[in-house]
Formats: sequence, C-alpha cells, structure tokens
Amino acid sequence: DGMTYKEIEQVFPEEFQRRQDDKLAYRYPRGESYMDVTLRLEPLAQEMERIREPVLVIAHQGILRILYAYFMGLDRKDAPYVSIPLNNVIELTPHAYGCHESRSCLMHKLEMENDGQDEPPITSMPMITTKNNRFYNSNKTAYNSSDPDNTNKNKYDGNSNIHVAANDPIMNAPSC
Repeated sequence: DGMTYKEIEQVFPEEFQRRQDDKLAYRYPRGESYMDVTLRLEPLAQEMERIREPVLVIAHQGILRILYAYFMGLDRKDAPYVSIPLNNVIELTPHAYGCHESRSCLMHKLEMENDGQDEPPITSMPMITTKNNRFYNSNKTAYNSSDPDNTNKNKYDGNSNIHVAANDPIMNAPSC
C-alpha cells in the first residue's frame, strides 16, 4: 500500500517478478490475488445481473477489471489484463448475448499528474488470446491472426517499452 509499481520493483524485486509471472494467482503478502477477489465478487456480479435499474460501480481498477471481464464474457485469466483507464466512465448495457460498451473520458491523461500508479506496461497489456483472434508469442510480439502476413505488429523491446502499430485496433482502442 502506498508504493508505486516502480518502488515495488526496486524494493521488492522478487515479489514484483512473481506478480509479473502470474498476475491472476499472485497474492501480495497479507493480500488477495485476482482469483481471490474474483471468487469474492461472483455473488455480487450475479446479483447485479438481476437488477433492472442502472447500477453505478465506483471501485479500484482490479475490482472493475473483474466485473468488466464477467459482464463481457471474458475468461477469468483475461481479467487482470483488461484496460480500465483512470478517469473514464465505462457503460455496459446488457443485451441478449453480452453487453454493449461505451466509454466516456472525464479527464485526459495529459491533464493528470503522474502518481506512479500506472501498471508496468508488460502487465497491463493483453498477454493472452482474446476474442478477436489476437495472441502474443514467446518473443513478446503481438500478432492478429486475421493479418496472415503479420504486417500489423506490436513489438516489446525488452525494456518495458511497447511499440504499438498505428493501425492496431486493440492497443489503440478509445481511451484517455
């Protein structure tokens, strides 16, 4: 609590690496893992499905990632990597086979002071197969399987820098 990700990496490098290796199951000392929280939130999510009026949820990003994954029908292992930008309102409107999503930016990221709470790039990007045929190989290169020539590539340079292709629809999704 109260530490930036950079400070955690410097002061507790082993803990930082364990979290990088398995964000879903990693449990901070005296804390909860994403899996622990997922199990705790499941009854709440099921109750929210029964409610017919609008529901406003204000919570930590981890909680919002889990609820978003649940309502969007994502696999549990995808939840830790869902992009939930700060100062955004995400509206999910249920329909027969999922939810319609709209996002509204309340404050552009450039207007905010850097508080050091941004996730390290490698843990905040989708690192697993997603519904739109996107996957990452062991070289940390992102490919879209609908792009057989792999001309639309994102590169991870090994220094926590991710270079995103300009026409990448996922990594360039609307956000602040």
